[in-house]
Amino acid sequence: MTNIIDASAEIDPRVRLGHFNKIGRNVQIRIVGADSTVSVEIGDNNIINDSTRLLVGSGNVLIGDWNVFHNDVLLIGGKKLLIGHNCWFGQNTVLDGSGELTLGNGVRVGMYSQIWSHVASGELIEGCTLFAFRPTVIEDDVWLVGSCTVSSGVRIAKRTIALSQSNITKDTSPNTVYAGCPAVQKEKFCFYRDIAIHEKARMILEWVEEFARRDARYRVEVEGDGSRIKLLDSEENSTLVFGANGEGVPLESAETFFDLERKTYTKRNTELERNFYRSIYGNRARFLPVHT
Repeated sequence: MTNIIDASAEIDPRVRLGHFNKIGRNVQIRIVGADSTVSVEIGDNNIINDSTRLLVGSGNVLIGDWNVFHNDVLLIGGKKLLIGHNCWFGQNTVLDGSGELTLGNGVRVGMYSQIWSHVASGELIEGCTLFAFRPTVIEDDVWLVGSCTVSSGVRIAKRTIALSQSNITKDTSPNTVYAGCPAVQKEKFCFYRDIAIHEKARMILEWVEEFARRDARYRVEVEGDGSRIKLLDSEENSTLVFGANGEGVPLESAETFFDLERKTYTKRNTELERNFYRSIYGNRARFLPVHT
C-alpha cells in the first residue's frame, strides 16, 4: 500500500485513488446519491490535509498529481470538477463544481477563498433572477492571494494574480494583476520576468547540488556546457536527467527526464524522482507529468 491514509478518513470505495498520496484525519471523500455514472479519480503524490471534504452527488471529479489541500477545504462535485497538477489550496477554501469547475496546472488559491460555478438565492416563483449554473475556468498558474471570491461563469486567464480580498466578477486577461471589489486590473503591476534557458539550467543545478548534499548515495554529473545535468541515486539505481528539448532523448527504464523548455517530466514515480520533486515543486519549479 503506497498511500498513507489516517484511520479516521472516510473514502468511498468507488473512488479511484493513485499512489503515494497522504490523507489526513477526518477527511471525507464521499459519493452521495444513487447516480451510477459518478466517477471520482485522484492521481499520485497529493496531500489532503485534516477535515477536508469532497462531496460528490453527480458528474465527474478528476484530480491530478502533486496537489496540496490544506485543512477544512470543501470541494463540491456537481456537473464536473477538474483539477490539474501542482495546485495549492489554503485552508477553508471552497471549490464548487455544481455548474462545472475547471482548474489548470499550478493554480494557487489562498485561504478563505471561494470559487463558484452556480448561484441560487430567492424563489423562482417570485421572480428572483439569481439562479444559474455556469462553467467557471481557472487557467494555468493563476494565484488568488487570499480571501478572494470568483463568481460563476468567469474565466480567469493564465498567470492572473488577484490580490487579497478581490471579488472577481468578470473574465480577466493573461499575465495581469487584479484587486478590489469588484476586481479591476492594476496596470502598473507585473510579477514575472523572462528567464533564459541557460539561467534555468543554472538554477536547477544549484537545487540539484543542494539536494545531493543530503546523502552520500546521491551524485551529480554535469555534461558539456552545463546544459545537461544528472542526479544519480546509487542505492535505488535511478537517475534524474535535466535538459532542454527532450524530444527523442533515449532514456533507460530507471531514468526520469525533466525538460526545462516544455516544463514536463517522464513520470516513473521512483523514490529519487518523488523526493527531489518534493523539494522544488512548492515555489522553485513545477513540471507536468508525462506517462511513459
